[in-house]
Amino acid sequence: MTRALAADGGGVPAGIIAAMSAVTGTTREVALNGAIARLKPYAFTQLRARQDELAAQGIRVINLGVGDPEDDTPEFIRDALVAAIKPSSRYPTAAGIAPLREAIATWIGRRFGVTADPDRHVLPANGAKEALYNLTALVLDAPGTPGRRDLVAVPELAYQVYGDAALLHHAEVFAVPLGRDWLPDLDAITPEVGRRLAILWLNSPHNPTGSVAPRDHYRRALDLADRHGFLVASDEAYSELWYDAPPPGILEACDAADFTGAIAINTLSKRSNMTGYRSGFIAGDARVIAAMRNVRPRIGVATPEFVQRAAIAAWGDEAHVEAQRARYATRRDLFLGLCARKGLEVEASQGAFYLWIRVPADVPGRDAATFAARLLDHGLVVLPGSFMGPRGGGHVRVAFVPSLETCKDAVAILDRIL
Repeated sequence: MTRALAADGGGVPAGIIAAMSAVTGTTREVALNGAIARLKPYAFTQLRARQDELAAQGIRVINLGVGDPEDDTPEFIRDALVAAIKPSSRYPTAAGIAPLREAIATWIGRRFGVTADPDRHVLPANGAKEALYNLTALVLDAPGTPGRRDLVAVPELAYQVYGDAALLHHAEVFAVPLGRDWLPDLDAITPEVGRRLAILWLNSPHNPTGSVAPRDHYRRALDLADRHGFLVASDEAYSELWYDAPPPGILEACDAADFTGAIAINTLSKRSNMTGYRSGFIAGDARVIAAMRNVRPRIGVATPEFVQRAAIAAWGDEAHVEAQRARYATRRDLFLGLCARKGLEVEASQGAFYLWIRVPADVPGRDAATFAARLLDHGLVVLPGSFMGPRGGGHVRVAFVPSLETCKDAVAILDRIL
């Protein structure tokens, strides 16, 4: 029996994908994963579409909505990539080249003060997103398994991929409420939830709020995981974008030398302005890493070796990261000054390149979408917090990734219209 997609299939083109039978001339409905109809439209695709629409009208658009770094990838990284391009190419290994695993393990040790074995605890990934998505399939039981772990816990405001991966693998998303500090309220992981839970996702510095989790928060999550038998996965893509002190990571909170029950995911996209390179890593629990190493060759996502060589250069250098943090700090201060002048409330925002700003009181219902539409009329794109979940409906996320001059232009517009 075939399944039809819902007409409003959450980003799937309207109508049914049809196959025409050459013999009968009839239309046959193609069976697709029914979970596709449950997916919400991808927030960042919506932003890009609206931006393109305005640009086509000749309106200058300043994009403060999507967190895609605009600064140059450092020259020494680009040089390393070019030098690694060979006249002939071969399929890259899914496990990654040994020098890259070693460079990542060395960086983990330098940054977090723990010892990671490059062969047992580390695996390169095609950016964080690949690791985020594919990790889900490794830990979920098949539908129909007695006592199946069918829950994936996601902060109620979160990067969309955590929940989408769960839905597409026929799991249920459990939204973990955020406390007043914008950190997940771990009291929500009750024994009933814990028995069904496969993964608890954490994210610090947090997207979209920029909140930073203390080490004790990770420790408590790992204690719950040990008690109930689930995995704690920490998305640490913004770990190097901080303004007061380096935020802790999940691996430094582990008691077990094998990082049992803990996974960290990181990327060069934000720290080194390498979003287009698609280079990151997954690290932690040796058993999970072994499973991913086994599965990865089957899904064809191995990173090209010339990208891996560029990644070795990037993980081995901190000077360019310090320079980038300084650039973001300058831009951040511009927007913080504006918020102070205009009486805008900035919450959390300790890390990442975002400010989490409460919608002004003069906006009806303090509705984020309404406020974002008002700013869009003046060529400024910000992300309505509601795109990340209902709890964000009263806030907008401002990404200070454009150049300093462009950020100055954006602040001047905001100064004039607010």
